[in-house]
Amino acid sequence: MYRTIWKNCQKSVCQLTFFSVSGIKLVSITGFKANGEYIITDEYIYKIYKASEVQIRFVTEDGVSESAMVRISMAELKQRMIRSLSKDKIPFAAILADFNEFKQIPSLKMSLSDTFEIGQPIALLGYQLEKESLAIKQGIITSSMLTDNGYKYLQIDSSVKQGNSGAPVVNAETSEVIGIIGHRLAAITQSHKRMKQIINKNLAILKKSQGKFNVEEIDPIQVLIANQNQIKHIANEIYKSASMRVGYALDIKNVQELFDEYIDVEISRSNLEFRIDA
Repeated sequence: MYRTIWKNCQKSVCQLTFFSVSGIKLVSITGFKANGEYIITDEYIYKIYKASEVQIRFVTEDGVSESAMVRISMAELKQRMIRSLSKDKIPFAAILADFNEFKQIPSLKMSLSDTFEIGQPIALLGYQLEKESLAIKQGIITSSMLTDNGYKYLQIDSSVKQGNSGAPVVNAETSEVIGIIGHRLAAITQSHKRMKQIINKNLAILKKSQGKFNVEEIDPIQVLIANQNQIKHIANEIYKSASMRVGYALDIKNVQELFDEYIDVEISRSNLEFRIDA
């Protein structure tokens, strides 16, 4: 079953790696090609502020060898994103990827069926941590929920790591995408965020007192600041390598419905801009 899923789906799943101005790798997430010439990924892409460039990379059936790749500026990436007129925020990102390099990359089929069962087997295809190899994981749907904004999410029992954000959750029986892994939904992500907020608040308070006290020519405030920065670094390292046994995925039907809505808006606006320019 999972060998079939791999053969049917792996060639459509990509890694998006973000680089700083100096070329340092910042973070990697997962995406997948769908709806012809679009790449679908998690909304976390909107939170990557310090990136200067992004590399979008697909691999062959061995999961490692590169089959297609482009590297573009963040400015171009933002221009290629579906923009919103009616909503301030959507729970996913869609990127126009009509590059010649990606013409031969097939699209995954997104399921529009409302029928799924608790206990249904699924597969998750994604990149994790900073590794450049694509991995497949098995699991089941354990529950579903509706959020306050009306979006439906699936709870899945599978190993989810950093980098899996934007990964497609595939129905193991049909190889159709039924969900997309969300970054900020996992409890460990929220805990990590709160810990960073506490540490940053502590650092801000300590820096106000820096240089005011000395004990035998040693500033104890500087020692405390160094300690807080060490804790922050360790917390980041633990978070990067932590495995979340329970993950949450946005129901792909929400993605397809919103995608269709925004595409219609984009086409209408493009036509309007064309008429204005003409």
